Amino acid sequence: MVIKLTDWLLAVFIRGHEKVEDPQVRARYGFLAAWISIIGNIILSALKVIIGLALNSVSLLADAAHTFSDVITSAVVLVGFHVSRRRPDREHPFGHGRIEQIATLIISLLLALVGIKFGQTALVRLLDGNEVRGTMFGAVFMLVSGLIKELMAAVAFDIGDRINSTALRADAWHHRSDAMASALVAVAIVAARYGYQAVDAILGLAVSGLIIYTALRLGHAAGSSLIGEAPDCALLAEIAAIAHNIPGVMDVHDVVVHDYGALKAISLHIVVSRDISFVSAHKIASRVENAIENCISSIVVVHVDPSEKKLNPTSAHRDLL
Repeated sequence: MVIKLTDWLLAVFIRGHEKVEDPQVRARYGFLAAWISIIGNIILSALKVIIGLALNSVSLLADAAHTFSDVITSAVVLVGFHVSRRRPDREHPFGHGRIEQIATLIISLLLALVGIKFGQTALVRLLDGNEVRGTMFGAVFMLVSGLIKELMAAVAFDIGDRINSTALRADAWHHRSDAMASALVAVAIVAARYGYQAVDAILGLAVSGLIIYTALRLGHAAGSSLIGEAPDCALLAEIAAIAHNIPGVMDVHDVVVHDYGALKAISLHIVVSRDISFVSAHKIASRVENAIENCISSIVVVHVDPSEKKLNPTSAHRDLL
């Protein structure tokens, strides 16, 4: 269902959405996901504040702040995609794609600050006492809110996976943590209705812990990417397979990938016969570079290594040299 919903949203709001390798189209994916988040979270957070004040529920108010923080993080996503779609320039020859990881770090920091603040509030309420007015309407509203947030998370994950965006995945985790928090708040409201007032503050602490955990997880993922984590094995296999399909390539090794978001910088070594000319080896390397760049949005550099083995002179490889 989520995939069909995403397909419909992309078809309606993004022209040429099939061209995900195009930085401009990729940025529109990010804009779409961000605006869905901003509009939905403004409505939900406003309703949660109203109901939270009416019930005097710290866990619900904490969840309202968590939801509103999604608006801020989605705004960061908007800015990140706006900058990342800029074309390579003299100072940034590989583009501006890594701004997405920086945006993710900002999101994680904001998320952690929200979690710490409401953890402090919940602790004070737990120690000093807290009068919560529990209503079934409030509990049902929070459950519905959680379902809406989980749907938003699923859409953000789907769009993020389609364009391989850490910023959108981070925003999706923000949605999902909010959905889980809403379920906990619903439990707290029901417990207060039956006289268990302390449950609200305890679950407020649980919500703040969940928020902080999510922030640390997102920050770690973004930092790891910025430092330069190992590329996905499937991507390495795809690069090697493309190179192997070029006539004259006998082996592929030492594939290196630097991720710049929509653009990747790739280098690899290919092995060719030692008996072919320098010009022929250069032609093979150029074919490999072009083939990879046609399949993956990247800048490719191929190093040529000679092999001890000779090509079969009757093979098609010789004909293409």
